[in-house]
Amino acid sequence: MKGLYHATLIGIFSTLLLCCQSQEGSATESIVTLSGKQMVAMGNSITAPQNSWAWVTAQYFDMELTNLAVSGAQWTERPQTTIDTNPKPVYDYNINNVISNQVFRFLQMIVPEGEVIPETDGKTFHNGTPSPLTGLRPADSSFDPFIIIISCGTNDSNERELGDISELDKPYQEANRETLYGAIHWAVSVIRKYCPDTQIVLLTPIQRSPCPPRLPQFVEAIQLAGEKLGCPTINMYDESGITEEEEAQGHKYLYDGLHPTAEGSQLLGNTVIRHLETLYNVK
Repeated sequence: MKGLYHATLIGIFSTLLLCCQSQEGSATESIVTLSGKQMVAMGNSITAPQNSWAWVTAQYFDMELTNLAVSGAQWTERPQTTIDTNPKPVYDYNINNVISNQVFRFLQMIVPEGEVIPETDGKTFHNGTPSPLTGLRPADSSFDPFIIIISCGTNDSNERELGDISELDKPYQEANRETLYGAIHWAVSVIRKYCPDTQIVLLTPIQRSPCPPRLPQFVEAIQLAGEKLGCPTINMYDESGITEEEEAQGHKYLYDGLHPTAEGSQLLGNTVIRHLETLYNVK
């Protein structure tokens, strides 16, 4: 009986020890080292500069940055928008300067060289973009994005349509990319199709001076879309520390009321960094 009692105690102790070890292991495994990983940024003039928040973020974590952002870009398309993958776009406020074309440029980096990208089937192409669209990834490519961050929406808020949140429930092929909800749904879905293990993070627009009356609606819609699509979304409008009131009194972080100074980019980068540290339990 005594032996049975000791055996039982040993068994309980062993079980507790294994549980503790298992919990320690899972805690350790939940910590992600971002150093050396690849980050892709998409967006507009808030993201495009070489010293933007994207550069600040990548430098902080020692990540490799691929910046596909273009000044003037919008989420939403127009009826005349065509497939345009010019690798060095020079057009501001051009109807082809949209997130979907940044996604197509990204897909060309992911899809093996010569393989047709079916998302462009039946679409109109810009005369400078060969049809059909094919991948450009060489066999020896090491491109393997860990995280994609999309920051866009401020240009849309001037005149583009939010659409209905029901766009997020449609098959992505049927999403109306002339609306904000449809464009976000399409972009997130296509990226996930080709890179299912890559984290997609959305950033809302920041405050500006003067602030378009509809901008807060677009901020809220991007947050709703991110929540419904399962994308971490950072509310740069409320959390970045840049406010319309302060910028109206004197351009402290936005040199023209819209585009960040070096100090403004650092402030935006710090906001993204804080969220990524929490998201990945970075120590």
